[in-house]
Amino acid sequence: MTIVSKRTLLQLTATAVAAGVTPAHAADPLKIGVLVPLTGATASDGARLLKAHELAAKEINARGLAGLGGAKIELIVGDTQSRPEVGRSEAERLISRNSVSALLGAWASAVTIPSMQVAERYRTPFIVTSAVTDSITEQKLQFVFRVSPKGSWAAKDVVNFIGHLRTKGAAVNKVALAYEDGPFGQTVSKGYKAFLPEQGIQLAAEETFRTGSADLSTQAAKLKASGADLVLIVCYVDDETVLLRALAAQQYKPLVLGYGGGHVHPTLLQLGPLVEGAFGIVEWMPDIKKPATEAFVKAYRAAYNNEAPLSNAAQAYAATWAVALAADAAGNRNAIAIRDALRKLRLSDGPASLLPNDTLAFDEHGQNIVGNVMSQVIGGQFVTVWPEAVASQPIRLPSR
Repeated sequence: MTIVSKRTLLQLTATAVAAGVTPAHAADPLKIGVLVPLTGATASDGARLLKAHELAAKEINARGLAGLGGAKIELIVGDTQSRPEVGRSEAERLISRNSVSALLGAWASAVTIPSMQVAERYRTPFIVTSAVTDSITEQKLQFVFRVSPKGSWAAKDVVNFIGHLRTKGAAVNKVALAYEDGPFGQTVSKGYKAFLPEQGIQLAAEETFRTGSADLSTQAAKLKASGADLVLIVCYVDDETVLLRALAAQQYKPLVLGYGGGHVHPTLLQLGPLVEGAFGIVEWMPDIKKPATEAFVKAYRAAYNNEAPLSNAAQAYAATWAVALAADAAGNRNAIAIRDALRKLRLSDGPASLLPNDTLAFDEHGQNIVGNVMSQVIGGQFVTVWPEAVASQPIRLPSR
């Protein structure tokens, strides 16, 4: 038996610390940084994101991470205040001061991009939960991953859906585009403008606006003047609320197709008849027929007073499980080891498999290959109507 003296042990520990290696014990939690907007323009979204992160953490901790000796995870939250510069400083704080092993977040593309750049510089994995700007996974970054689809992918799905609407008797000949002028709106609209004309769909008008605009009556008037049968809207929920009210004030009733969690949002349903029949392209819906989706929705409703989760909540939940399972597989809290495990991750069942693809996995660019579904407001509720294979109800064309 080899006996190590106390003096030798202290020398070994000192050597490890000098080399930048901190001893970890089985009971030590896996620290995960969570960047969410708890204040500012998108605070309501941040609150919902955090609920999903916390639900995943509760479930993970009930099991423990066997690869880390049964350790639990600890979420350390940074409020981005919905501002890019704050997102950047909070990312740096979580990594340099709180010693997190990975970061998750940070909702809006404008905040996510500077935050993930900090993570890349510190060689710390960053899983993007909901931001859709294409360039996020097109920069050959080594520590950035994304569970949500690229924004430009929506264009192909929208074209296919327009074709489906036409088979149901909808007259969709001219399309107008209205979008917020930040990275999110620019990315999605770029895909629309490139792909729709190639498929013979005429873009009759294009209107932009700044997030947080209190009056969009000018844009609404121009959209009406275009005579578009369908208006594609890409913005956050408060902006879409303003725009839909402005369209109603113009007595203009086109088909409407919103985008993502900015459209499939409880706030929008407060508009009542103004939003009835509106369509939305979204990354996930709670009525998708998958075991993991059904289990998540049941758990989320039970935890949060029967509140229905949105697509961004599903993405936050999946990302939390993904990073925990990667650390578990690596058997290590080290950031590079977790990065390497994320690259190998293949989750075709279990809690993280709730998104609308067969397997949650990251390609060589860190991108999860996942598509979109179409929702419609029917009877004051969002329901999945396309693709028909996963639809919970058939499309209902509104009276116009």
